[in-house]
Amino acid sequence: MTDPTDHDSRREASPGRLGRVLRWVGPAIAVVLIAGAVWVLWDMATKMSFADIHAAALALPAHRFALALLLTLTGLCALATYDLLALHALNYVSSVSLARAVFGGLIANVFANTLGFPLLSGGGARYRIYSMVGVSFSVVARLIVMSWLTMWSGILFVLGLALTLEPTTQYPVFPHHFIDRIVGLVVLVALTSFIVWLARKRRAIRVSGMVVRMPKAKPAFLMVLAGAIDLLAACGTLYVLLPPDAVPDAARYLVTYSIAFLAGMAANTPGGVGVFEATVVTGLGIAHRPDVAAALILFRLIYFVLPLMVALLLLAVLEGRHRLAARRIRREKL
Repeated sequence: MTDPTDHDSRREASPGRLGRVLRWVGPAIAVVLIAGAVWVLWDMATKMSFADIHAAALALPAHRFALALLLTLTGLCALATYDLLALHALNYVSSVSLARAVFGGLIANVFANTLGFPLLSGGGARYRIYSMVGVSFSVVARLIVMSWLTMWSGILFVLGLALTLEPTTQYPVFPHHFIDRIVGLVVLVALTSFIVWLARKRRAIRVSGMVVRMPKAKPAFLMVLAGAIDLLAACGTLYVLLPPDAVPDAARYLVTYSIAFLAGMAANTPGGVGVFEATVVTGLGIAHRPDVAAALILFRLIYFVLPLMVALLLLAVLEGRHRLAARRIRREKL
């Protein structure tokens, strides 16, 4: 006869083993992505010269460079609305000024996008910015959840729309245009159903033991738009920097960019550097071209490095003002 306690112990041990396995999945995926990126980029680097890349960068028309800057500014404006919409959804606007919500969303999202490890970089920046005015850690954690909801809903909306409306004259993303449209419609119907579900009554979800109040239908729709504008601005910035013949069609480009963005996040390299570029050139089949390499480098500088400098400056201003205010309060108490 078998002891029933043996079965219980096996059942209890199984989740533990599964947890240990799952803890290795993320790092393993990151290692595979980084290794693949190194191979692709090394292959590109050995088949072109720096002089050719430099010449291609200098040959970029000024109007395309200016348009890339304008689209980057548009993306930053979209990022700045993330926390503002989240605070309204959480009904927590009384303790946070409009300026702090805008700067908080902008700085935190730029840090998360550029530095990698978004929970650590973007989450740490958010906590520092909002803790200055007494916002608790639990509220900041809820802001992070809402920020991720905004980003993912925007990505799904753009992909669903692109797959549904792609012209039949273009190459399908999946094996057939019919499959593309089915996938796109399923995504759009799922998003619409989610918003309708929110419209019926106030909802809440549980994330890691934390209850997060979901937004009502109108704020949720605005969050989808903010996420979509953020993604389209980033896609557009790279699009105008790439050579005109490098992008086969809009739907394939949007899907490739989104996969590259998600692969960069999974690899946890700063801003997805290396992994993002390797995924783009592989997905679009445009490796070994100096003009493509120049566009990717310029995109990295314009859409990542430049906003990071702006975000660091804004954070320094907020930190300086906070310290001055704290010093003034201490003097008044004396």
